[in-house]
Amino acid sequence: MRMSPFSFALPRRHRRMLPATPVRGAGESPVTATKPKGPIPLRTIMAFSLATAPVGALSTPLLVNLPPYYAGLLGLSLSAVGLIFGAVKLLDIFVDPAIGMLMDRTRTRLGRYRVWLIASAPILMIGTWKLFFAGPGVSEVYLFLWLTLMYIGFSMLVLSQVAWGAVLTDDYDERSKVYAFGAVTGVLGGVLALLLPILMGKEGAEAIQLMGWIILLTVPITTLIVTIATPETIRPSLHADRASLKDFPRLIAHPAMRRLLLADLLFTVGPAITSPLYLFFMKQARGYTEAEAFIMLILFSLAGLFGAPIWAWSAMKLGKHRSLILAAVLYAVCQAVLPLLPSKSFWLLAPGMFVAGGILSAFAFLVRAMVADVGDQVRLETGKDRIGILYSLVTSTAKIGSALAVAIALPLLAAFGFSAAPDATNTPEALMGLLLLYTVPPVTLVLLAAWAIRGYALGRAEHDEIRGALATRDAEAMAAAGTPAG
Repeated sequence: MRMSPFSFALPRRHRRMLPATPVRGAGESPVTATKPKGPIPLRTIMAFSLATAPVGALSTPLLVNLPPYYAGLLGLSLSAVGLIFGAVKLLDIFVDPAIGMLMDRTRTRLGRYRVWLIASAPILMIGTWKLFFAGPGVSEVYLFLWLTLMYIGFSMLVLSQVAWGAVLTDDYDERSKVYAFGAVTGVLGGVLALLLPILMGKEGAEAIQLMGWIILLTVPITTLIVTIATPETIRPSLHADRASLKDFPRLIAHPAMRRLLLADLLFTVGPAITSPLYLFFMKQARGYTEAEAFIMLILFSLAGLFGAPIWAWSAMKLGKHRSLILAAVLYAVCQAVLPLLPSKSFWLLAPGMFVAGGILSAFAFLVRAMVADVGDQVRLETGKDRIGILYSLVTSTAKIGSALAVAIALPLLAAFGFSAAPDATNTPEALMGLLLLYTVPPVTLVLLAAWAIRGYALGRAEHDEIRGALATRDAEAMAAAGTPAG
């Protein structure tokens, strides 16, 4: 009989790892873990997923609307805007690991991740106000400082939400459902931010400010609902040590995590290259009006409402890693074909954009569901809960990818001689450079991401074995502490 790669993780071995006396953290009971009973109620998943609504409402304007707004209407240079957005995201690489490490150290009566979600709201709202309501005459320093603050709040919100999702359930398939619902709610937030300005006839600065108001309203409302309506499980640790910088190299080198980090980086930077180029490409290279371009962007975003549940179903049938590889191949085909469709062929391109958006919805939520499984494996191997750090690594790679996308795309576009001025007429060579940038890097990088996922070995059977070993060990830890199971 073939031995499972996780056959080392039998409960007998880990009984020897249990402490003689329960480990206490500051201000907590000896063991505060409770094991979720049965499937998570749908109302709980829906309430929890609301945390991603402001994330979605902010993500698209950050990549698609704000760079052209600052480079066009507010008068900053195209290269300066690209470098500032890239530099802030690169600085954010250090912010996410710091937040993740602090999350893993956090012990409060309210829970570990709940307090971070609450704290993110005012920081994110201040940064949003300053960025979306800026007027002509702002400087590069202004953009850099307020973009940095906004990203700090954004990091706190995203990390607390994805880490909280990992402890909401320990079931392989339910995790796909939890993160798929989060993807759907994020899409709704993004569509709301894009659609309202069109429905209200707002353009330019007025459209940007309306997007800002949407974000400012959704952040406090969704934070309140999530923190009240969602339970948080605190899982027991076998060791009293606190998360530290020493954890990072070990977790980065972990075989499963190593593949996920590389894949997530490539899954991000490839498609993200198209984001700051989108309006330029649709309007100048393909001759669509701004309204048509936004309609197709809305269709592209709305596709996630249908795509995420389909990919969650696929993950239950094929496994998360196989579904991720399939999505990568399909996206590469779409991205290669769509830019080659005839100009001004709205009724051809719009359905294609919808299909591409549905495929793209698989990447982020499946990777994050897989990281939760890796977190269980790490906890079994080491006795340490390092979910915060694991997710900080993933969000860091995603931000590196976004930073590289903007920092590469806009300066290269300028190098092709492309002008971002609203009344500019670009040369055929500049438009050809735009077409190449919009097509070749996304296709190449996404296929490389699929290659990185090959050989990923933490499927459903392996995770079920890990889950069983953890359940036995946690029950023994609670019994030793005198805490009733469940």
